[in-house]
Amino acid sequence: MSKLLTDEQKELYSLMLPQYGAVLKQTDVAKLLNVSLATLYRMREQAIGPSYKKGDSKSKNGAVVYPLQEIVRYLTQSNIKTA
Repeated sequence: MSKLLTDEQKELYSLMLPQYGAVLKQTDVAKLLNVSLATLYRMREQAIGPSYKKGDSKSKNGAVVYPLQEIVRYLTQSNIKTA
């Protein structure tokens, strides 16, 4: 993991890794976040979703993958901490 994760994030990562693997396809990310592929595309365009990697493809949804640590970071950073 290139960027440091908190202990909470490391625990979530270790729980998700066996099920999802280190890199997720956008269809898996859409299911995980409970959004459509179109919404995931809009999130990328508006820079509000999780970080991703894009390969060489001219289609709007082609060759996009999401590192698991970025999904974990996105899921945990949007949480509001309560006492």
